[in-house]
Amino acid sequence: MGIIRILLSLYLTGYILYHLLPITPLMYVHHSPSGPAPLPFHKQCAYAINPKTVQNSPLGNPRKLQKELKERNLLAYHTEEMVLGYRDVSPFRWLAYLLFEYTPKRLLLKKPEDPYSLVRNSECLPLASDMPILLSLWNLDFPSYPFILGERQNLIYSDFCENNKLSGFIPFIGSVRPHVYAYSDRGFHFPSQNFKTPAVLVVDLLERKTLLFLSKDGKPYKTFNQRLIREKIEEPGEYRIHAYTYKAKVWKVYLGLRFLLCTPPFQAM
Repeated sequence: MGIIRILLSLYLTGYILYHLLPITPLMYVHHSPSGPAPLPFHKQCAYAINPKTVQNSPLGNPRKLQKELKERNLLAYHTEEMVLGYRDVSPFRWLAYLLFEYTPKRLLLKKPEDPYSLVRNSECLPLASDMPILLSLWNLDFPSYPFILGERQNLIYSDFCENNKLSGFIPFIGSVRPHVYAYSDRGFHFPSQNFKTPAVLVVDLLERKTLLFLSKDGKPYKTFNQRLIREKIEEPGEYRIHAYTYKAKVWKVYLGLRFLLCTPPFQAM
C-alpha cells in the first residue's frame, strides 16, 4: 500500500505540473478594438503536411488516410522544406503527454489536446503529421491516423487550394479555424505578403483564455488577452503573431500555456 500511495502521489504531482506549466508573468497587457471587420473573399485552405502511407513509407493505408483527411476537410501536402515534426517533440514531452494528457482523457472519453501544443514553435515552422505507421494488422494501424493527424493543420488563404508550390502557412492547433489577415484600402493582405501602411491587422479566434503576442522586427511589441483584435498598423516593419491558450490566471501570471498558432511575417512598408 505504501508503494502504491507513493506512486499515486508522484503521478498526481506530475499531472498538476504538466497542466500548470509553463508559467508566464505579464506585467502589462494591451487592449485592441474588437469590432466587425471585412472578411476576405479568398478560400481558407487547410493542409496536413507529410502524412505517411505505403506510397512514401513502408506501411500505411492511403484509403484510410484519405477518408480521415476528408472528414477533417484537410488536404495532404508534401514538402522538403523545414517543418516541425514528431521528432522535434522531445521524448520527455511525448512521455508526459501520454501519461498526463492522452491516457486520462481517453479513459474519460474526452478529446486529448494535440501533442504539438507543448512546443513553442518560435520560428513558426509548418506543423507536420509525419509519424510513420509502425504496425498494420487487418484493419488496424498503430499508431492510428486520428492520433497521427491530431488537431493540427496549416492554413493558407488562396484562390486555389490545389497549388503545387505553397508558402506562408499559418500553423494552427484546433478544430475551429481562425482568421488572421490584414486589410487596407488596397485590399486584403496575408502572412508572408507585403502591404503599404496604414492597414488593420485582424485576428479572430474562437478559443477562450487566449494570449496574443504581436512582435515587430523580431522584438516584443504588444500583448493581448483577447480572442479578437483589430490592430492598426501605421509604422513600417515586420509583424508577426504568436497565440497561446492558457489554463488559468493568478494575478498577472498565466499558467499552462499551450501553442495555438503563429504567422509568417507581415511586411508593412
